[in-house]
Amino acid sequence: MSSTSEEQLLREFRRIDKNGDGSITVEELKNYYIPMQEMLGMSAKVAEQEIIGLVKRLDVDNSGEISFEGNIDRSIFNTLTLILHSFVL
Repeated sequence: MSSTSEEQLLREFRRIDKNGDGSITVEELKNYYIPMQEMLGMSAKVAEQEIIGLVKRLDVDNSGEISFEGNIDRSIFNTLTLILHSFVL
């Protein structure tokens, strides 16, 4: 996998952030991710459990959402890169 710049990550983040509020909710991830996973044979329930777990790990401010603000922490950047690659690439 090639490295992803913060600009590329932000572009993909915005693609999933349908309402444009700077955060990705569980619902936005479900709408984006579950149909792709179902096409690959994963049940919607398993995909939803993955999404909920991902949001919990990346929700740094306990808002229930993944935020992309200013100086994003490098570990969060790396995790988001991997997640968004699996969702959109």
